[in-house]
Amino acid sequence: MSATAGDGARRSSGEGTAAVLYEGARVIVGDGETVIDDAGLVVRDGLIEWIGPRDAISPDPTRQTVSLAGRTVMPALVNPHGHIGYWKGAAADAGNFSADNVIDHLRRLAYYGVSVFQSLGTDRDDTEIRVRDRQRKGELDDEDLATLHTAGAGIVAPTPGSGNGGPFFAADAVHEATSPEDARRHVRALAAKHVDAVKFWLDDRHGTEARLEPDVYRAIVDEAHRHGLKAAAHIYTVDDAKEAIRAGADILAHLPRTPAPDEELITLLTTHDVAVFTSMSIQRPDGDSWLDDPALADLVTPEAIADLRSRIRANAPQPLFDTLEAYQRMQSTLRTFADAGVRLVFSADTGLLTQFPGFAEHRELEALAAAGLPPLTVLQSATQRSATLLGLTDRGTLEEGRRADFVVLAGDPLRDITNTRRIESVHFKGRPVDRSRIRERVREAARHESGAGRNPAAKE
Repeated sequence: MSATAGDGARRSSGEGTAAVLYEGARVIVGDGETVIDDAGLVVRDGLIEWIGPRDAISPDPTRQTVSLAGRTVMPALVNPHGHIGYWKGAAADAGNFSADNVIDHLRRLAYYGVSVFQSLGTDRDDTEIRVRDRQRKGELDDEDLATLHTAGAGIVAPTPGSGNGGPFFAADAVHEATSPEDARRHVRALAAKHVDAVKFWLDDRHGTEARLEPDVYRAIVDEAHRHGLKAAAHIYTVDDAKEAIRAGADILAHLPRTPAPDEELITLLTTHDVAVFTSMSIQRPDGDSWLDDPALADLVTPEAIADLRSRIRANAPQPLFDTLEAYQRMQSTLRTFADAGVRLVFSADTGLLTQFPGFAEHRELEALAAAGLPPLTVLQSATQRSATLLGLTDRGTLEEGRRADFVVLAGDPLRDITNTRRIESVHFKGRPVDRSRIRERVREAARHESGAGRNPAAKE
C-alpha cells in the first residue's frame, strides 16, 4: 500500500495499526551529526521501529508506504523555557491567563511542531499544574497538544514600596521570599505538587528592584535539590551568573548580557555542567519584516500582526533589549560558549513581548543560526539537548525505540534554517496532528472574540 505525503499524513495513525514506512526524505536525526539521505523511517504503535537508508530496509507487504521524496524530516522541537497562558492577540497580560488559554497555546505549539513545552515559573493559582496533571492522566479531550511541563510559581525578592523583579505580566503570581526558611517552605510546597523544575529571579532589573539575598537563593537551590528538582536562575550579568552557579543552580535561564564572559565564568559553567538557555530571539533587534512570514499568518490575525508591528516600530515591546551593542555581545557570548563546550540549550522564552506561541520557537532557531551556530548544532539544541535537560529519554532524536515525534518540511533547514517554518505535517507518537482543524479552531475563536468586541451588549 502506498500513498502521497499528504494522504499518508491523513490516513495513518501510527498507533494500533500496521507499520507505516515513510520513505525518500532527508532525515535529520537530531544528534548534531547524523543526516540520512533517501531514508526509510518505519513507525509502529507510536514508536520508531527502524530508521536508515531506504535501500537497506527489508520488504514487508503489510506496511503502508508514504512517499516523502523531496522533503526533510526532523525531530519535533522541545522548548524548556517559555511562559504559557498569558499571550492573546499580540501581547501578554495577566488578564488573559486561564486554563483555556493554556490549552490554546499547547494547541498552537503543536501546530508549529513543538512537542514539549516547559512553562518556567509564572503559573497562577496552580492552573498550569492542573492542566498538566489532566493531560498526563489522559483527561483532556484533545490529542493535538504539546506536552506541558511547569515550574509552578517561581520565586523573587520583595521590593518594599514597589513591585518585585519578577516578569512584568506575572509579578503578582510569583512568590516573594522573605527569608531562607520562607523560600524553603515554598519549594517544599512546589515539590508536593510535583513541579518539573524550580525557577527564581536573581537580577535586580537594572537596579530598580530588590534582588534575592545569597542565603535565600542558596536555600532555594538546596531545597530544590533535596527534592530531586533542577533549579533555574534568571540572571542578567556575568556576576549574577557566577553567583547562581556557586549556589548550585543547574540552569541559567538566559545568556549573561553584560559584560563579556570571562574565563572564570566559562570554567564554572563547564566544571559544573550548567545548562545555559539561549533566549536570543526575544531580544533580537530584527525589525518587523518577520511579521510578514506566511507561517505566522496561519494562526495570527492581521489585526494582531498590525498591532505588534506598530509597537515594534515604537520600540514598545522590548523592555529587555538594551542596545544593538548588547545584542551583538550576546551573539559573541553564544559563540564563545559553544567553542568552550558550554552546554547550550534552546530556549525561545515564548509567550511575551514578541514571542508568539509556536512561532517564537522558529524565530529562536533563526537567531541561533544568525549568531553563527551551524544548523545541525542549532537543531540539536532544540531537540536532543532540550529533551535530555527535561529528562525525556523517549524523544529528542529520531532513533529506533523512541517516540515517533517528527516534523515533515517542504525545505531543508540545513540550507536555510527558516525552512523549519515550511511545515507539511507534524506527527506525535506517529499520529499526524490535525493542523487544518487547529487552524479552523483558532480562527473561529478569533472571529468570536472580534464579534464580541464589536457588540456593545457582549459580556466582558
